[in-house]
Amino acid sequence: MKSPLPTDIWGRSTRVFALAAGLAKHELTHQIKAGLSRSIDHLGSSEVRTRIAQARLVAESLGRLKGAFMKAGQLLSLDASDFLPPEALEILSKLQGQADPVDFSVMAGVLASELGADGLAQLTELDPRPAASASIGQVHRARALGEPVAVKIQYPGVAESIDADIALLEKLSSSWLALTRREIDLSDTFGELRAILHLEADYVRERRYQQRFEALLAGDARFAVPRALEALSTSKVLTMSWAEGVTLEAWVRGRPPRAAREAVGRALLDLYCMEFFHWGTVQTDPNLGNFLIQPSQDSRIMLLDFGATVEYDAAFRQGYVSLLRRIATGDRRQIGDEGIAFGLLDARESLSTRERFVDMLVSSVEPFEPGRQPFAFRDGDYALRSRAVVRDFVQSLRFSPPPRRLIFLHRKLGGIFQLLKRLDLELDLSRYWDQMVAPGNHSDGTPQQHGVAAGSCAPPQSA
Repeated sequence: MKSPLPTDIWGRSTRVFALAAGLAKHELTHQIKAGLSRSIDHLGSSEVRTRIAQARLVAESLGRLKGAFMKAGQLLSLDASDFLPPEALEILSKLQGQADPVDFSVMAGVLASELGADGLAQLTELDPRPAASASIGQVHRARALGEPVAVKIQYPGVAESIDADIALLEKLSSSWLALTRREIDLSDTFGELRAILHLEADYVRERRYQQRFEALLAGDARFAVPRALEALSTSKVLTMSWAEGVTLEAWVRGRPPRAAREAVGRALLDLYCMEFFHWGTVQTDPNLGNFLIQPSQDSRIMLLDFGATVEYDAAFRQGYVSLLRRIATGDRRQIGDEGIAFGLLDARESLSTRERFVDMLVSSVEPFEPGRQPFAFRDGDYALRSRAVVRDFVQSLRFSPPPRRLIFLHRKLGGIFQLLKRLDLELDLSRYWDQMVAPGNHSDGTPQQHGVAAGSCAPPQSA
């Protein structure tokens, strides 16, 4: 089914205003009922029904509007899952599967506007059927300069609408959060969402990071990166060499031999550690569609989509390493102090919450304990215990939001650990931990090209 996407900013704004009006209608109905009712229970029930109706209306609109609404809604359903009411999360989570393609006549207009007649003439055999579609844009196959290429085209109006879309979703989320009776300020969370979406909507920036990763991984036979065609790329169009391979998900379903699974798993774990601890440059989107496996090239991994790449300065990475070193000491008071200093926990939280916070951090590094090597990623008991510790901590929070700068970093890390679980691997993680906490690691920003033995990849359990 083709999506009736608004083709200009006015049409998109009209949809947004209609959504806002619908939300206001639900709110007014709730306020009238509240004024007529003296029952506290009835008031609470009315408020919950209102927020659920608002969430459903937003979810339906997000899928139609694409762009920041859809992407932020997807991320919010993951990254604020421990903060928002389950009713709202259930509806937002449905956005994960909503990525209907947009009619090619709309996308062709973007292509013509961005590349002009001369650039468009260089694209031949342009397939009107999208090879892939997502929340920000979709990909079409074509040929250029005698070779097959992928043409990534951004949906019209997406970049211009990010701020307004996020502002509306932030306002709505605040009303959902009020149902939990917590005083958590999510402004930094939405600030990070807004910043990342602006980055993802800038295809010039994405092209530069794609080229940067291509250079950083040059000589590492485990990875490949498509070659960007600068002459046929703009801020809203990114043309690159066509990447052959099977999706990681399909590759896993094919039940490859254990040696191949272990090689891919270690390669992805090493890549993350090189990205964060050595380069300070992390592609933070763990979507399985961003990885292709090339069986004919010894299961080489083709890396796709660098729009969500984030840079982490040396001071931040050193703070992260310092926290893990503190956890290794087992000194609970100092672990708590370090967590507050690093911005993971609000100092106003209770002593009980602080104890739960330390429990969570200690649990997060349990896979690296010497007695647990090799660590089985399908360890159901650990997963259940770990989740319970996180849940107890989050439910005790009164003031602490998700730590802004860890949101996307740990989202990527969580995706890798989930993949290692799906690969059904048991890996000795000792060398990752040892190198990460050692004084000689490169968390001070010293660049490394490739083939680094890597740092630590702790499970993504954050505040």
